[in-house]
Amino acid sequence: MAAFDIPATKPAIVNAVLLLLVVAYGISWFRSWRRLSHIPGPRGWGWSIIPWLRLHTRADLFDQFYDLTSAYGPLVRVGPNTLICSDPDVLRRLSAPRSPYKRSDWYFAMRLNPGHDNIFSTRDETRHEALRRKMAAGYSGKENVSLEHDINTCLLELIDLIERKYLSTGGNILPMDLARKIQFFTSDIMSQIAFDYKFHDLEHDLDRWGYLAEIEALFPNITWTATVPGFLKFMTKLGLLQKLAAVGDGSMGMSKVKSLAFEQVSKRFDSDGKLKDEKRDMLGSFIRHGLTQAEAQQESLLNLTAGSDTSATSMRATLLNIMTNPRVYRTLMAEIDDAIANGRIPSGPTDIITEAQAKELPYLQACIKEGLRWYPAVTGELSKEVPPQGDTICGYFVPGGTKLGSSIKAVHRNSTLFSPDPESFRPERWILSSQPNGHEKSEEKLKEMERNNDLVFGYGKYQCLGKPVALMELNKVFVELLRRFEFETKNPLKLWHTQCCGTHLQKDMWVVVRRKKAAAN
Repeated sequence: MAAFDIPATKPAIVNAVLLLLVVAYGISWFRSWRRLSHIPGPRGWGWSIIPWLRLHTRADLFDQFYDLTSAYGPLVRVGPNTLICSDPDVLRRLSAPRSPYKRSDWYFAMRLNPGHDNIFSTRDETRHEALRRKMAAGYSGKENVSLEHDINTCLLELIDLIERKYLSTGGNILPMDLARKIQFFTSDIMSQIAFDYKFHDLEHDLDRWGYLAEIEALFPNITWTATVPGFLKFMTKLGLLQKLAAVGDGSMGMSKVKSLAFEQVSKRFDSDGKLKDEKRDMLGSFIRHGLTQAEAQQESLLNLTAGSDTSATSMRATLLNIMTNPRVYRTLMAEIDDAIANGRIPSGPTDIITEAQAKELPYLQACIKEGLRWYPAVTGELSKEVPPQGDTICGYFVPGGTKLGSSIKAVHRNSTLFSPDPESFRPERWILSSQPNGHEKSEEKLKEMERNNDLVFGYGKYQCLGKPVALMELNKVFVELLRRFEFETKNPLKLWHTQCCGTHLQKDMWVVVRRKKAAAN
């Protein structure tokens, strides 16, 4: 009879095993919650990644991260193993040259070519440092001798496009989407300097390869998938991401741009993989300093994507604030007009201000700094991994392996540094009160503000290598557009459409452009 009792025990065994698994999972889940339970954050967010993931689908990360740190303090728990921080001293410490912190697996989503790392996505600290050494010189004018000339050429093409198609006169109104034209401008610049193949979007007044449209569709998905790197790793291991990236015939979009970049890079190498073209540009510098063909291909693609969108955001936001703030506009134009009248900057129809000349215009520099502060271009999690021994952050002990991200808006709206009006666009805060147009009384505070603002470009071992290029663009574009044209918002109640998915995506910035009266002849 005992033999007949055995089957009856099977459900009990199965139930017991299931119960043990549920209990084990519950204990593991509880321990995961408890390890960071002493750190403030929204109720329930410590139990599951779902609220953090959902937040990333709303396309307003810039404001959402800021709201979290405003509500809960400088260190906030936003997931089972994720924190965000708004303390600039902490963020500098994470990225210091000898910091034991490294990038978290959030960066896995930053692979623009599935299965292949670039300098922004790699978590290997040794490789990251080696890539920086090979690439740093390429962003300077010393080895990239055509850099300033290439930017000047693209700026003249933007000016020409406006004069050809969008210059309104009298009652003949020709509205222009300034957001889109600025994007054409930065894409032409970066395609030229990244892999020596200009897209000519400005010449054709068109997103020629459909690249910009694809990026606008791609970024929101990159943002939310970065919160679940395990999913991306699984998809990559199965080869599914590679298959998705290969969808289409390669004639448009990211696949077309990737093929163009890879083709241009391959022209610099001979059949033995050695440099055969000694051209003194960015790509040539990368290769001379040791970048392999495969590495150069990945970095050229990254330079285009990262460099064009971030610079475009800074230009749009700063121009919007200048256009809609009469005091700022009058003060900046007075400085530009005075510099022209005194021969300190050129004023011919094909002249472009040099970076050195722009740096001698203090109010212009203040506008650039304030634009970067008021609307930082990169706003994602950018989390680093706490070293195994753990660390004390903002008064809380944080165990090793925790992901620690940043709230960049909170950093740059710091009420202590930028009071009484951190939300305002006020360039005068960047000039000492002893100087014309200056408001700041303390030289020490101004230095701390500038140190804080540098976090826009990252810090230390993770500082953006493209910073010199971005600043050169900003030093030129505002002067050259504003000395030639007057910009009016088409609809003051709808200035633009913007969404934030780790970086800002903007469109429908409709303006009416007229020739500036002083420059009529």
